[in-house]
This record gives sequence, structure tokens and C-alpha cells, in this order.
Amino acid sequence: MKSKTETLNVRKRFFFAIASDSREHLQNILPTDELVKELKSGGIDIFTFLERKWCCPIANPSKTWVKAEDNVAILHLTSYDEWLKNIGKKTRNMIRKSEKGGVRTDVAKVDDKLAEGVWKIFNESPVRQGRAFPHYGVSLETVKKNLMPLTSSTYIGAFFENELIGFIQMLHGDRLTMISQLLSLQKYRDKALNNALMAKAVEVCAKDSIEWVMYGRIGNHPSLDIFKESNGFTKLSLTRYFLPLSAKGRLAIRLRIHRELKDTLPPSIKKLLFPVYSWASRTKTRIKLKPRPKQTT
Repeated sequence: MKSKTETLNVRKRFFFAIASDSREHLQNILPTDELVKELKSGGIDIFTFLERKWCCPIANPSKTWVKAEDNVAILHLTSYDEWLKNIGKKTRNMIRKSEKGGVRTDVAKVDDKLAEGVWKIFNESPVRQGRAFPHYGVSLETVKKNLMPLTSSTYIGAFFENELIGFIQMLHGDRLTMISQLLSLQKYRDKALNNALMAKAVEVCAKDSIEWVMYGRIGNHPSLDIFKESNGFTKLSLTRYFLPLSAKGRLAIRLRIHRELKDTLPPSIKKLLFPVYSWASRTKTRIKLKPRPKQTT
């Protein structure tokens, strides 16, 4: 029998360990007695999970659960034509621009060719959208391993002259499809690849009668937020719960250090700090990648 903690993301913060389930958007994750017992035995001090408000609101949350505000960028999908009508003229023009530029989008077969294309995109630049790109420098073998075919995953590729120049990964769950990655070669940015990929993703979801599509959160990246909103995604406020499992967990919550700093700052302060964070991220990466002078003996 599989452990209920196999899909946990565990982070060490200060003096405590906090865990969440990587599937929390895709299916209902609640702290059952069995799960709590396993978490405690694994040294977890706090377990955090989301209320999937769009489909499965929690009627009677336990008083032991500590509440915090969270959100998702979500699209309520009825049909592709309806989505296309609602996204606005500018976004529709970008989709047409990509088509006229010779870009073809389609569901991609998960094979070595896709892996090589994704690897090329990952390693095009160490900086994306003004910030350090975490996948830069990844090996081809690692990409192949991570792209193993999954029944709950779909890849859509953007192709130009038979070359993969962009892709989108979708993860499918209970009453929701989640956009996990959307990336393209920056040298083809004039072809509006991301708009074309999003349009194809919505088309595929509509054909499969998927009602809800999620794309991360709203409020952590200004330019990405604009892209999401221009493609019909709206901010859905929901509740994140924190369950203390130990004395250290209870102390962390009492000290209000159980949440990420970025999630506690007022929007006005976050707006001022975005350029600083991006600069620090780029600088750290450039220092890391800068060739070191050879030592002489």
C-alpha cells in the first residue's frame, strides 16, 4: 500500500517543518486521523492544505484548523467559442498573429523528441521574466525522466518548421485541470507563442468538458498576472488551513511565522519589492554562472 505522505512537499523553516500535498489543487486533501498519525511520525510540525472552494467547499471546518487567505487564478470554462469571445480583441489578435506566423499547436506525444525540445527551452536562458529561471542547466536525462508519460498529464506543443518552440503542461484532477508549465523560446517571442498555447489548451479542455482550469495564483508576478487576466482567468479567494501537529508547530503559529513572508505582506508593499526581488534573483544567478579565474601555482 502506498504511503499517504509520498506526495508531500516538506519545507524546513526556522525551527519547524511544514508540509503540504502536491495534489492539493487536483483533489480534496483533508487531515484524516490516519494521515495525521503518519505526519507526526515523520516529524512534521504543521500540515497545510487548501479548501477547493470552486467545487468542494468545506462545510464544517475543525476549530483546530488555523485559517489564512489564499487564492488561485481560475477559469470557469463553458465552451471554447465563449472563451474566445470573452478574452478581448487584443488577445484574439495575438492568437491570430501566431497562426499567421506559421505556428502550429497540437497535443504532443511524450517521447525523446519532446524531451529534447523541452530541454532546449529550459536551457535557452538563465533569466526569464526578469528573474532567475530554476530549470536552467538541467540535464537532458533529467528532463526525460520528468516527462515520463502520465495518465493525468497532457502536453501541448507549439511548432514552427517542425521544431518545438514552446509547450504547455496540464495536470488533470478531480473537477479541475491545472496548468503546470507554459514556456517558449524567447527568440520567437514576436510570434505570440504563449497566447497560441493557451488557446489550444482551452480548446482541448473544452472538448473534454473540463469545467475549471487553474493557472497558479494571482499576486506574485505582475506581468504573469496580466497574461492570466487577459486570457480569462480571475482571482478566486479561498481559505488555506494550517494544522499544528506538535508543540513547535503551535509555537510557530503563535509567533505568526507559519506563512511565507510574501503571503503576509500588503499588496502595496509587495508591489514595491517586486523589482528588488527580481534584481536579487538575477544577480545571484549571474554570480553563480560567472566563470571563476583559473588559479596559478
